[in-house]
Amino acid sequence: MLESDKEDIADIEAVLNGEEEGYARIVERHNVAIQKQMRNFCRDPGLAEELAQDVFVEAYLGLAKFRGEAPFRHWLARIATLTGYKYWKRKDKEKNRIPLSETMELTAAEPAPAGDPEAAAELLHDLLGALGADDRVVMTLMYLENLSQNEIAERMGWTRVMVAVRIHRAKERLRRLGEKEPWKGRLEWMLS
Repeated sequence: MLESDKEDIADIEAVLNGEEEGYARIVERHNVAIQKQMRNFCRDPGLAEELAQDVFVEAYLGLAKFRGEAPFRHWLARIATLTGYKYWKRKDKEKNRIPLSETMELTAAEPAPAGDPEAAAELLHDLLGALGADDRVVMTLMYLENLSQNEIAERMGWTRVMVAVRIHRAKERLRRLGEKEPWKGRLEWMLS
């Protein structure tokens, strides 16, 4: 067991016994990682911070349910993923879908982002915005958080088969997007 895992367990016990400072230590220890994870769900740092706060509120309210079978940071990462997923579901309900070609200012002359990880992440994030929340979450977890299909299934509470099917469908939807301008020829690095 890592030292941070021991600290988490001690702080969780303190919180459950009424010591509020224990949760402040937990937030301080995990805040940077959770905000980084939430940036995979939105590119706006302010919104990522708000979503991270939502994660910590949700974790606090469910702290008594933490069983300690895996490190606390794994449990917290799952809450963060589900918080981001709920955010996307809410956004899907709020927005009227605008054709992607009207929302993006890319040109076919731009180089593929294979050599530039930040540009690749921005392109991927923009493309994922055209997908529904289910497709978007599996692609985000796979490409931006580098999780395996088994890890995605565990994090989302889905079966591995369901994850594999959703990845396949999401890639197919992205392929269809990739056949249209301004995306034509720019997605091979991601869909292979």
